[in-house]
Amino acid sequence: MIRKVFCLSLLALAACSSEPGISPGLTPSAHGDFDHNTLALTWQPGFCSTGSGCAEGQPQSTLVGLHGLWASEPHALEAENVPVERWWREGCDLLGPQAPPPVLDGAMQATLLEIVPHTKSSLVTHEWVKHGACFGYDPGVFFATASSLHHRFVRSPMMQFLAARAGSKIRREDVLGFFSTATGATPPRALQLRCEKDHEGRIALTQLWFTLRPDRMDRFPAAESYLDSPQMQDNCPAEFWLKKWS
Repeated sequence: MIRKVFCLSLLALAACSSEPGISPGLTPSAHGDFDHNTLALTWQPGFCSTGSGCAEGQPQSTLVGLHGLWASEPHALEAENVPVERWWREGCDLLGPQAPPPVLDGAMQATLLEIVPHTKSSLVTHEWVKHGACFGYDPGVFFATASSLHHRFVRSPMMQFLAARAGSKIRREDVLGFFSTATGATPPRALQLRCEKDHEGRIALTQLWFTLRPDRMDRFPAAESYLDSPQMQDNCPAEFWLKKWS
């Protein structure tokens, strides 16, 4: 059923097939002077067991969820000496008035309900207002692209590697080493791992951040889709928990 909903949600981009070959065509019509996109995926059992956690009723049908798709700081803001940390905090608020929530069809809403973490306030609205609206994207295409990239990862060897180790401690170098081997990616910060303390005080994986070429996202997760992030944002220790749903 989830697969059917996902396919219906992507009709704006291409017809579904048995392969994750949907081309994520996302072209900004405003403020397109940025260098890379960050695909942020959540390791759901870890993400939901840290910080304020996830809301009641969080689906547990997937180990990996979708956080967002974030453009790097536009050059025009860099020229105004806007620190990148401020861009990370404020996003589209720096480029114009705050946008209203996205208008999405029922199929896309159903897809996002399954794969986006259920937070206290709507993460879907937050991602659109902060990371999508100011670039002139159509909200349906923006979220269809992000969902397609998530779907591609879920079908990848990297996902199989992580799923087989869910519920155990794992070494950071093993995760990054497998990623490099499986994808052929050579940029040192193509993948960055994010960890936090869970509610039991253990360090757990919460997110995977991929630095992507805007013009090669249709190749994800192949090697040519990645860039080296200019900022070091990986904060996981040498060993951490890869949690599973309890």
